[in-house]
Amino acid sequence: MNPKLMISSAEKIGNNQDLLAQILLRLPAKSLIKFKCVSKQWLSLISNPQFCLSHTRHQGDEGFLHPTALLLKVQYIVSPEFDVVPLKHFSQVPFFDYISTSGLNILQSCNGLFVCEALDDDLNVSGYFICNPTTKQFKKLSFLQNPIKDCEFYVSLAFDPLQSPHYKIIVVREVLENSFIFELDIYASESDSWKIATTIFETKEEACMAFEDAVFCNGKLHWNSYGNQSLYLDVEKECLQMMPMPTKLRGNHRLEIYRYFGESGGRLHLAVTYHAFIDLDLYVHQMASDYSHWFLKHRLNVGDAMKVFPELNLGCHPFKSGFSGVSFVGSERKEEAKVVIWTDGKIICYDFNDGAWKMMHDPGPGLKIGTPFEDFNHLHEQRFIPYKYFESVYVF
Repeated sequence: MNPKLMISSAEKIGNNQDLLAQILLRLPAKSLIKFKCVSKQWLSLISNPQFCLSHTRHQGDEGFLHPTALLLKVQYIVSPEFDVVPLKHFSQVPFFDYISTSGLNILQSCNGLFVCEALDDDLNVSGYFICNPTTKQFKKLSFLQNPIKDCEFYVSLAFDPLQSPHYKIIVVREVLENSFIFELDIYASESDSWKIATTIFETKEEACMAFEDAVFCNGKLHWNSYGNQSLYLDVEKECLQMMPMPTKLRGNHRLEIYRYFGESGGRLHLAVTYHAFIDLDLYVHQMASDYSHWFLKHRLNVGDAMKVFPELNLGCHPFKSGFSGVSFVGSERKEEAKVVIWTDGKIICYDFNDGAWKMMHDPGPGLKIGTPFEDFNHLHEQRFIPYKYFESVYVF
């Protein structure tokens, strides 16, 4: 092609703001950040909050955003580092070292934004942040009602850029120590204001609420529970509602040891493992669309994956099966989800669309995801907490 013609075409695009915006909307978020250096014009366009929102919404598919990667943190280990499992393309995810704090713990990921708690040298909570790891933008949260010492205090995020450019911070505060009486505080970014004690409610000790395990889905913030009932918040209406939790199958008297609460494609999922000498079963439940009940979607035997991937070594240590449920993500076909599982240092998945085990991420010959720590005698003892990472140039 004639070089002069190429230069002329580039100049025409550069001078046509609308055409340039349409081209940039189709580029990955990481590329946009690099292209800010091209010119002041590009910097101004890419930094414009309305363009950033449009770019985020352009990534949506049938009403949902799809994560770029999973960030895996070893449970009970405080570290700024994590393993990255690519879901679309390889993405270099920066650690959270751009937030100046002695330690940092991720609380929740929600459609591109993260909620984190800062820790001091003694691992006490010293503050809370929201941040966008792609742009490294972060903001410290200020509370009108500060945490009460020795009382429970939980911070969650509700954010769906496909529906609104604004987010809400939901705080569950215990009124008195061991009272099981809680208040809800809600911060709205749209008005930059707090509503204090919008709801006061009481839970029973046997309800075993896990307010630290929150999932935002379909405009509702859901909390995990180890009892028969749980709660969810309709974020727009600011209304608290009850929802059932799965019950054990008849004849199953084993002790539950791990559960994995998540969502994919607007559906809530819960996967459970039970205590056994050698147990490779994972019970996957899905919430009915009307929230009336959970149904058992599948009883997976992860040992079946060894027939497909013989290099996996599972069930070789008593009571340490060597797998950890990780996450639920969308599949290529929209009807069903994939269950993503860490197995013996590799990431595999079970695709409900075709009922097959697939390798999702193999770090390479001789390499395994997961690092032996002095707290663990064997890699198979590790459990992982997943956080969905969405590349996004969204600004708040």
